[in-house]
Amino acid sequence: MNKKVEKFSTQEVLKFIIPSLIGAMLFMLPIKLEDRFTVPIAVLIDALNDMISPYMLAISLIVAVIPSVISLTITLFNLWPNSTNRIINIFKPGLIWSIVRILGAITMVLVYFKVGPEWIWSEYTGGILLNEVAPILLALYFVSAILLPLLTEFGLMEFVGTLLNKTFSKAFGLPGNAAIDSMASWLSATSLGVILTTQQYRGGHYTKREAAAIMTSFSVVSVGFSYVVLKFVKMEDFFIPWYFSVVLAGICCALIIPRLPPLRNIPSEYMEGVKRPNIDNVQEEGESLFGWAFRRALLRAKSADPISKQISDGVYTATDLAITVYPSMMIVGVLGLSLIEYTNIMSYISIPLVPILELLQLPEADAAAIAIMSGFIDLLMPVIIGSSIESELTRFVIAGVTVNSIIFLSEVALIMMKAQIGLNVWRLFVIWVLRLMIALPIMTIMGNLII
Repeated sequence: MNKKVEKFSTQEVLKFIIPSLIGAMLFMLPIKLEDRFTVPIAVLIDALNDMISPYMLAISLIVAVIPSVISLTITLFNLWPNSTNRIINIFKPGLIWSIVRILGAITMVLVYFKVGPEWIWSEYTGGILLNEVAPILLALYFVSAILLPLLTEFGLMEFVGTLLNKTFSKAFGLPGNAAIDSMASWLSATSLGVILTTQQYRGGHYTKREAAAIMTSFSVVSVGFSYVVLKFVKMEDFFIPWYFSVVLAGICCALIIPRLPPLRNIPSEYMEGVKRPNIDNVQEEGESLFGWAFRRALLRAKSADPISKQISDGVYTATDLAITVYPSMMIVGVLGLSLIEYTNIMSYISIPLVPILELLQLPEADAAAIAIMSGFIDLLMPVIIGSSIESELTRFVIAGVTVNSIIFLSEVALIMMKAQIGLNVWRLFVIWVLRLMIALPIMTIMGNLII
Protein backbone atom coordinates (compact mmCIF):
# COMPACT_ATOMS: atom_id res chain seq x y z
CA MET A 1 0.00 0.00 0.00
CA ASN A 2 1.35 3.43 -0.93
CA LYS A 3 2.19 5.87 1.76
CA LYS A 4 -0.11 8.85 1.64
CA VAL A 5 1.73 11.90 0.31
CA GLU A 6 1.58 14.81 2.70
CA LYS A 7 -0.57 17.77 1.67
CA PHE A 8 0.76 21.30 2.06
CA SER A 9 -1.07 24.57 2.52
CA THR A 10 -0.58 27.58 0.27
CA GLN A 11 1.30 29.30 3.08
CA GLU A 12 3.75 26.38 3.35
CA VAL A 13 4.30 26.39 -0.42
CA LEU A 14 5.00 30.13 -0.38
CA LYS A 15 7.39 29.64 2.54
CA PHE A 16 9.54 27.63 0.14
CA ILE A 17 9.04 29.62 -3.04
CA ILE A 18 9.42 33.23 -1.86
CA PRO A 19 12.63 33.00 0.23
CA SER A 20 14.23 30.58 -2.26
CA LEU A 21 13.38 32.83 -5.19
CA ILE A 22 14.80 35.87 -3.39
CA GLY A 23 17.94 33.92 -2.47
CA ALA A 24 18.43 32.62 -6.01
CA MET A 25 18.05 36.14 -7.42
CA LEU A 26 20.42 37.67 -4.87
CA PHE A 27 23.18 35.12 -5.28
CA MET A 28 22.77 33.70 -8.77
CA LEU A 29 20.97 36.13 -11.10
CA PRO A 30 23.51 37.60 -13.54
CA ILE A 31 23.02 41.31 -14.12
CA LYS A 32 25.01 43.66 -16.32
CA LEU A 33 26.43 46.66 -14.50
CA GLU A 34 28.22 49.13 -16.75
CA ASP A 35 30.63 46.92 -18.75
CA ARG A 36 30.68 43.82 -16.57
CA PHE A 37 28.41 41.05 -15.35
CA THR A 38 27.81 40.59 -11.64
CA VAL A 39 25.13 39.42 -9.19
CA PRO A 40 22.94 41.47 -6.81
CA ILE A 41 24.72 40.19 -3.68
CA ALA A 42 28.02 41.52 -5.05
CA VAL A 43 26.40 44.89 -5.72
CA LEU A 44 25.04 44.92 -2.15
CA ILE A 45 28.47 44.10 -0.73
CA ASP A 46 30.12 46.80 -2.86
CA ALA A 47 27.52 49.34 -1.75
CA LEU A 48 28.11 48.44 1.90
CA ASN A 49 31.85 48.75 1.38
CA ASP A 50 31.39 52.18 -0.17
CA MET A 51 29.27 53.34 2.76
CA ILE A 52 31.69 52.28 5.45
CA SER A 53 34.96 52.56 3.51
CA PRO A 54 36.21 55.58 5.53
CA TYR A 55 36.08 53.43 8.66
CA MET A 56 37.07 50.05 7.22
CA LEU A 57 40.76 50.12 8.08
CA ALA A 58 40.03 50.98 11.71
CA ILE A 59 37.27 48.34 11.83
CA SER A 60 39.61 45.75 10.32
CA LEU A 61 42.21 46.56 12.96
CA ILE A 62 39.67 46.24 15.80
CA VAL A 63 38.28 42.97 14.43
CA ALA A 64 41.77 41.48 14.28
CA VAL A 65 43.33 42.83 17.47
CA ILE A 66 40.72 42.82 20.26
CA PRO A 67 39.37 39.27 19.73
CA SER A 68 42.95 37.99 19.34
CA VAL A 69 43.96 39.45 22.69
CA ILE A 70 40.83 37.99 24.32
CA SER A 71 41.54 34.58 22.77
CA LEU A 72 45.13 34.51 24.00
CA THR A 73 44.07 35.61 27.50
CA ILE A 74 41.38 32.92 27.75
CA THR A 75 43.76 30.26 26.45
CA LEU A 76 46.74 31.16 28.66
CA PHE A 77 44.70 31.43 31.87
CA ASN A 78 42.36 28.54 30.95
CA LEU A 79 39.27 30.60 31.64
CA TRP A 80 35.81 28.96 31.43
CA PRO A 81 37.27 25.51 30.61
CA ASN A 82 33.92 23.70 30.62
CA SER A 83 31.77 26.39 29.08
CA THR A 84 29.26 25.37 26.42
CA ASN A 85 28.39 28.95 25.56
CA ARG A 86 29.17 29.35 21.87
CA ILE A 87 30.02 33.05 22.25
CA ILE A 88 32.70 32.20 24.80
CA ASN A 89 33.92 29.23 22.74
CA ILE A 90 34.41 31.44 19.71
CA PHE A 91 37.35 32.93 21.63
CA LYS A 92 38.73 29.47 22.52
CA PRO A 93 40.24 28.12 19.29
CA GLY A 94 43.07 26.33 21.11
CA LEU A 95 46.67 27.32 21.78
CA ILE A 96 47.98 27.12 18.21
CA TRP A 97 45.17 29.16 16.66
CA SER A 98 45.37 31.65 19.56
CA ILE A 99 49.07 32.19 18.83
CA VAL A 100 48.33 32.57 15.12
CA ARG A 101 45.61 35.10 15.94
CA ILE A 102 47.89 37.22 18.14
CA LEU A 103 50.78 37.11 15.64
CA GLY A 104 48.38 38.16 12.89
CA ALA A 105 47.02 40.97 15.05
CA ILE A 106 50.54 42.24 15.73
CA THR A 107 51.25 42.09 11.99
CA MET A 108 48.12 44.08 11.23
CA VAL A 109 49.10 46.78 13.74
CA LEU A 110 52.55 47.06 12.12
CA VAL A 111 50.97 47.33 8.68
CA TYR A 112 48.34 49.85 9.79
CA PHE A 113 50.90 52.19 11.37
CA LYS A 114 53.69 51.34 8.86
CA VAL A 115 56.22 50.56 11.56
CA GLY A 116 58.82 47.83 11.70
CA PRO A 117 60.50 46.19 8.70
CA GLU A 118 59.32 47.42 5.33
CA TRP A 119 58.79 43.87 4.08
CA ILE A 120 55.86 43.63 6.51
CA TRP A 121 53.97 46.81 5.60
CA SER A 122 55.03 47.31 1.98
CA GLU A 123 52.23 48.02 -0.48
CA TYR A 124 53.08 44.72 -2.17
CA THR A 125 52.78 42.65 1.02
CA GLY A 126 50.84 43.75 4.11
CA GLY A 127 49.61 46.89 2.37
CA ILE A 128 47.68 45.03 -0.30
CA LEU A 129 46.15 42.67 2.29
CA LEU A 130 45.03 45.41 4.69
CA ASN A 131 43.91 48.00 2.16
CA GLU A 132 42.42 45.88 -0.60
CA VAL A 133 41.60 42.39 0.67
CA ALA A 134 40.52 42.86 4.31
CA PRO A 135 37.74 45.45 3.77
CA ILE A 136 36.09 43.38 1.04
CA LEU A 137 36.16 40.22 3.14
CA LEU A 138 34.50 41.76 6.18
CA ALA A 139 31.42 42.87 4.25
CA LEU A 140 31.38 39.57 2.35
CA TYR A 141 31.38 37.49 5.53
CA PHE A 142 28.56 39.34 7.26
CA VAL A 143 26.27 40.01 4.30
CA SER A 144 26.59 36.51 2.87
CA ALA A 145 26.34 34.70 6.23
CA ILE A 146 23.14 36.57 7.11
CA LEU A 147 21.52 36.10 3.68
CA LEU A 148 22.74 32.58 2.88
CA PRO A 149 19.81 30.97 4.77
CA LEU A 150 17.65 32.07 1.85
CA LEU A 151 19.52 29.45 -0.17
CA THR A 152 19.94 26.82 2.50
CA GLU A 153 17.08 26.89 5.00
CA PHE A 154 13.89 27.11 2.93
CA GLY A 155 14.18 24.10 0.64
CA LEU A 156 16.16 25.29 -2.39
CA MET A 157 19.11 23.01 -1.56
CA GLU A 158 16.77 20.02 -1.22
CA PHE A 159 14.93 20.90 -4.43
CA VAL A 160 18.04 21.28 -6.61
CA GLY A 161 19.89 18.56 -4.73
CA THR A 162 17.16 15.99 -5.39
CA LEU A 163 16.95 16.87 -9.08
CA LEU A 164 20.72 16.61 -9.55
CA ASN A 165 21.53 13.95 -6.98
CA LYS A 166 21.93 11.03 -9.42
CA THR A 167 24.05 13.10 -11.80
CA PHE A 168 26.39 14.41 -9.10
CA SER A 169 26.51 11.04 -7.34
CA LYS A 170 27.52 9.11 -10.46
CA ALA A 171 29.92 11.72 -11.81
CA PHE A 172 31.49 13.12 -8.66
CA GLY A 173 30.36 10.88 -5.80
CA LEU A 174 28.72 13.91 -4.17
CA PRO A 175 25.19 15.02 -3.20
CA GLY A 176 23.28 17.17 -5.67
CA ASN A 177 23.38 20.03 -3.15
CA ALA A 178 26.94 20.64 -4.36
CA ALA A 179 25.44 22.24 -7.47
CA ILE A 180 24.19 25.16 -5.35
CA ASP A 181 27.62 25.58 -3.74
CA SER A 182 29.21 25.67 -7.17
CA MET A 183 26.73 28.20 -8.55
CA ALA A 184 27.09 30.45 -5.49
CA SER A 185 30.87 30.53 -6.00
CA TRP A 186 30.69 30.77 -9.79
CA LEU A 187 28.46 33.81 -9.72
CA SER A 188 29.71 35.58 -6.58
CA ALA A 189 32.89 34.53 -4.73
CA THR A 190 35.02 31.51 -3.79
CA SER A 191 34.76 32.37 -0.11
CA LEU A 192 30.98 32.35 -0.38
CA GLY A 193 30.95 28.80 -1.69
CA VAL A 194 33.24 27.67 1.13
CA ILE A 195 31.11 29.43 3.76
CA LEU A 196 27.97 27.86 2.28
CA THR A 197 29.52 24.39 2.37
CA THR A 198 30.68 24.93 5.96
CA GLN A 199 27.15 25.86 7.00
CA GLN A 200 25.74 22.81 5.25
CA TYR A 201 28.29 20.55 6.96
CA ARG A 202 27.47 22.04 10.36
CA GLY A 203 23.79 21.53 9.59
CA GLY A 204 24.28 17.81 9.03
CA HIS A 205 23.84 17.84 5.24
CA TYR A 206 27.38 16.77 4.32
CA THR A 207 29.97 14.39 5.73
CA LYS A 208 33.52 15.63 6.28
CA ARG A 209 34.67 13.95 3.07
CA GLU A 210 31.81 15.41 1.04
CA ALA A 211 32.35 18.90 2.44
CA ALA A 212 36.09 18.71 1.76
CA ALA A 213 35.53 17.50 -1.80
CA ILE A 214 32.94 20.19 -2.50
CA MET A 215 35.11 22.96 -1.06
CA THR A 216 38.18 21.97 -3.05
CA SER A 217 36.38 21.06 -6.28
CA PHE A 218 33.37 23.35 -6.62
CA SER A 219 34.22 26.56 -4.71
CA VAL A 220 35.36 28.08 -7.97
CA VAL A 221 36.48 31.64 -8.61
CA SER A 222 33.59 33.79 -9.81
CA VAL A 223 33.13 34.68 -13.47
CA GLY A 224 33.62 38.36 -12.67
CA PHE A 225 36.88 37.81 -10.81
CA SER A 226 38.06 35.40 -13.49
CA TYR A 227 37.74 38.27 -15.96
CA VAL A 228 39.85 40.44 -13.64
CA VAL A 229 42.51 37.70 -13.51
CA LEU A 230 42.62 37.44 -17.31
CA LYS A 231 42.78 41.22 -17.60
CA PHE A 232 45.97 41.22 -15.50
CA VAL A 233 47.72 39.26 -18.27
CA LYS A 234 46.15 41.44 -20.98
CA MET A 235 44.21 38.65 -22.64
CA GLU A 236 40.60 39.62 -21.93
CA ASP A 237 39.78 39.33 -25.65
CA PHE A 238 40.08 35.55 -25.24
CA PHE A 239 37.77 35.41 -22.24
CA ILE A 240 35.01 33.13 -23.57
CA PRO A 241 37.25 30.34 -24.99
CA TRP A 242 39.65 30.75 -22.05
CA TYR A 243 36.86 30.40 -19.48
CA PHE A 244 35.49 27.39 -21.34
CA SER A 245 38.96 25.85 -20.98
CA VAL A 246 38.98 26.63 -17.24
CA VAL A 247 35.56 24.99 -16.80
CA LEU A 248 36.74 21.91 -18.73
CA ALA A 249 39.83 21.63 -16.53
CA GLY A 250 37.71 22.14 -13.41
CA ILE A 251 35.29 19.35 -14.37
CA CYS A 252 38.20 16.97 -14.96
CA CYS A 253 39.65 17.85 -11.56
CA ALA A 254 36.27 17.33 -9.87
CA LEU A 255 35.91 13.91 -11.53
CA ILE A 256 39.35 12.68 -10.51
CA ILE A 257 40.66 14.32 -7.32
CA PRO A 258 37.88 13.38 -4.82
CA ARG A 259 38.64 9.74 -5.64
CA LEU A 260 42.34 10.13 -4.77
CA PRO A 261 44.18 10.66 -1.48
CA PRO A 262 44.11 12.88 0.50
CA LEU A 263 40.38 13.56 -0.06
CA ARG A 264 39.61 9.85 -0.24
CA ASN A 265 41.20 9.38 3.19
CA ILE A 266 39.05 11.96 5.00
CA PRO A 267 36.46 10.21 7.19
CA SER A 268 32.97 9.88 5.74
CA GLU A 269 31.31 11.02 8.97
CA TYR A 270 28.95 13.80 9.94
CA MET A 271 29.84 16.55 12.40
CA GLU A 272 29.82 15.21 15.93
CA GLY A 273 26.83 16.24 18.03
CA VAL A 274 24.84 17.62 15.10
CA LYS A 275 21.41 16.17 14.45
CA ARG A 276 20.86 15.44 10.80
CA PRO A 277 17.80 17.09 9.18
CA ASN A 278 14.77 14.86 9.47
CA ILE A 279 13.58 15.15 5.88
CA ASP A 280 11.69 12.37 4.10
CA ASN A 281 14.18 11.02 1.55
CA VAL A 282 12.06 8.31 -0.07
CA GLN A 283 10.52 8.76 -3.50
CA GLU A 284 6.99 7.41 -3.46
CA GLU A 285 5.79 4.92 -6.07
CA GLY A 286 4.47 6.81 -9.09
CA GLU A 287 5.90 10.12 -7.82
CA SER A 288 7.87 12.09 -10.43
CA LEU A 289 11.39 13.29 -9.72
CA PHE A 290 10.17 16.88 -9.81
CA GLY A 291 7.33 16.08 -7.44
CA TRP A 292 9.70 14.36 -5.02
CA ALA A 293 12.10 17.33 -5.15
CA PHE A 294 9.25 19.75 -4.55
CA ARG A 295 7.95 17.72 -1.60
CA ARG A 296 11.39 17.54 0.01
CA ALA A 297 11.76 21.30 -0.43
CA LEU A 298 8.42 21.96 1.24
CA LEU A 299 9.28 19.68 4.16
CA ARG A 300 12.56 21.54 4.64
CA ALA A 301 10.89 24.94 4.50
CA LYS A 302 8.25 23.77 6.96
CA SER A 303 10.95 22.83 9.50
CA ALA A 304 13.03 26.00 9.01
CA ASP A 305 14.18 27.82 12.16
CA PRO A 306 12.71 31.24 12.99
CA ILE A 307 14.25 34.18 11.12
CA SER A 308 15.73 35.56 14.36
CA LYS A 309 17.67 32.34 14.96
CA GLN A 310 18.88 32.22 11.37
CA ILE A 311 20.19 35.79 11.61
CA SER A 312 21.79 35.00 14.96
CA ASP A 313 23.49 31.92 13.50
CA GLY A 314 24.64 33.93 10.49
CA VAL A 315 26.19 36.66 12.62
CA TYR A 316 27.88 34.00 14.75
CA THR A 317 29.34 32.28 11.68
CA ALA A 318 30.55 35.58 10.19
CA THR A 319 32.11 36.67 13.49
CA ASP A 320 33.84 33.33 13.91
CA LEU A 321 35.27 33.60 10.40
CA ALA A 322 36.30 37.24 10.70
CA ILE A 323 38.17 37.01 14.00
CA THR A 324 39.99 33.87 12.83
CA VAL A 325 40.65 34.56 9.17
CA TYR A 326 41.58 38.24 9.50
CA PRO A 327 44.67 37.87 11.69
CA SER A 328 45.57 34.51 10.13
CA MET A 329 45.37 36.02 6.66
CA MET A 330 47.72 38.82 7.70
CA ILE A 331 50.46 36.61 9.15
CA VAL A 332 50.27 33.94 6.43
CA GLY A 333 49.76 36.41 3.60
CA VAL A 334 52.53 38.78 4.65
CA LEU A 335 55.04 35.95 5.09
CA GLY A 336 54.11 34.40 1.76
CA LEU A 337 54.04 37.62 -0.24
CA SER A 338 57.32 38.74 1.36
CA LEU A 339 59.01 35.52 0.29
CA ILE A 340 57.88 36.21 -3.27
CA GLU A 341 58.74 39.92 -3.25
CA TYR A 342 61.99 40.02 -1.28
CA THR A 343 63.67 36.63 -1.67
CA ASN A 344 64.61 34.12 -4.38
CA ILE A 345 63.02 31.20 -2.58
CA MET A 346 60.25 30.85 -5.17
CA SER A 347 62.93 30.36 -7.83
CA TYR A 348 64.14 27.27 -5.96
CA ILE A 349 60.68 25.95 -5.07
CA SER A 350 59.58 26.22 -8.70
CA ILE A 351 62.55 24.24 -10.11
CA PRO A 352 60.66 20.87 -10.23
CA LEU A 353 57.91 22.49 -12.29
CA VAL A 354 60.25 23.82 -15.01
CA PRO A 355 60.85 20.48 -16.84
CA ILE A 356 57.10 19.80 -16.85
CA LEU A 357 56.44 23.16 -18.51
CA GLU A 358 59.27 22.51 -20.97
CA LEU A 359 57.78 19.09 -21.76
CA LEU A 360 54.52 20.90 -22.55
CA GLN A 361 56.59 23.24 -24.76
CA LEU A 362 55.50 26.38 -22.93
CA PRO A 363 57.78 29.35 -23.71
CA GLU A 364 59.57 31.12 -20.82
CA ALA A 365 59.20 28.08 -18.56
CA ASP A 366 61.43 29.44 -15.76
CA ALA A 367 59.39 32.63 -15.29
CA ALA A 368 56.11 30.75 -15.72
CA ALA A 369 57.06 28.22 -13.03
CA ILE A 370 57.74 30.97 -10.49
CA ALA A 371 54.42 32.66 -11.32
CA ILE A 372 52.40 29.44 -11.09
CA MET A 373 53.95 28.26 -7.80
CA SER A 374 53.14 31.59 -6.13
CA GLY A 375 49.45 30.80 -6.63
CA PHE A 376 49.29 28.64 -3.50
CA ILE A 377 50.06 31.75 -1.46
CA ASP A 378 47.78 34.29 -3.15
CA LEU A 379 45.39 34.17 -6.09
CA LEU A 380 46.60 37.31 -7.84
CA MET A 381 50.35 36.77 -7.51
CA PRO A 382 50.71 34.44 -10.55
CA VAL A 383 49.08 36.88 -12.95
CA ILE A 384 50.91 39.86 -11.44
CA ILE A 385 54.24 38.06 -11.88
CA GLY A 386 53.22 36.52 -15.20
CA SER A 387 51.98 39.76 -16.77
CA SER A 388 55.52 40.54 -17.99
CA ILE A 389 55.87 37.23 -19.87
CA GLU A 390 55.84 37.81 -23.64
CA SER A 391 54.27 34.50 -24.75
CA GLU A 392 50.49 34.73 -25.04
CA LEU A 393 50.21 30.96 -24.72
CA THR A 394 52.12 30.96 -21.44
CA ARG A 395 50.06 33.82 -20.03
CA PHE A 396 46.88 32.00 -21.13
CA VAL A 397 47.96 28.88 -19.23
CA ILE A 398 49.13 30.77 -16.12
CA ALA A 399 45.79 32.57 -15.79
CA GLY A 400 43.87 29.33 -16.37
CA VAL A 401 45.66 27.15 -13.82
CA THR A 402 45.55 30.02 -11.30
CA VAL A 403 41.76 30.31 -11.45
CA ASN A 404 41.34 26.53 -11.51
CA SER A 405 43.53 26.00 -8.44
CA ILE A 406 40.84 27.38 -6.04
CA ILE A 407 43.08 27.02 -2.95
CA PHE A 408 45.28 29.91 -1.77
CA LEU A 409 46.67 30.53 1.69
CA SER A 410 45.98 34.24 2.02
CA GLU A 411 42.22 33.64 2.33
CA VAL A 412 40.27 30.58 1.16
CA ALA A 413 42.61 27.92 2.57
CA LEU A 414 42.26 29.46 6.03
CA ILE A 415 38.45 29.27 5.84
CA MET A 416 38.71 25.64 4.72
CA MET A 417 40.94 24.77 7.68
CA LYS A 418 38.65 26.67 10.05
CA ALA A 419 35.77 24.39 9.01
CA GLN A 420 37.51 21.49 10.82
CA ILE A 421 36.71 18.87 8.20
CA GLY A 422 40.16 17.31 8.01
CA LEU A 423 41.82 19.82 5.68
CA ASN A 424 45.23 21.00 6.92
CA VAL A 425 47.99 22.90 5.11
CA TRP A 426 49.72 19.76 3.86
CA ARG A 427 46.53 18.16 2.49
CA LEU A 428 45.50 21.41 0.84
CA PHE A 429 48.92 21.72 -0.81
CA VAL A 430 48.69 18.16 -2.15
CA ILE A 431 45.21 18.89 -3.55
CA TRP A 432 46.54 22.13 -5.06
CA VAL A 433 49.37 20.21 -6.76
CA LEU A 434 46.95 17.58 -8.08
CA ARG A 435 44.71 20.26 -9.54
CA LEU A 436 47.75 21.90 -11.10
CA MET A 437 48.96 18.65 -12.69
CA ILE A 438 45.54 17.97 -14.21
CA ALA A 439 44.85 21.53 -15.34
CA LEU A 440 48.29 22.23 -16.88
CA PRO A 441 48.05 19.87 -19.89
CA ILE A 442 44.39 20.72 -20.47
CA MET A 443 45.02 24.48 -20.47
CA THR A 444 48.09 24.00 -22.69
CA ILE A 445 46.20 21.94 -25.26
CA MET A 446 43.30 24.40 -25.27
CA GLY A 447 45.70 27.33 -25.49
CA ASN A 448 47.39 25.86 -28.54
CA LEU A 449 43.99 25.37 -30.17
CA ILE A 450 42.71 28.86 -29.35
CA ILE A 451 45.70 31.19 -29.72
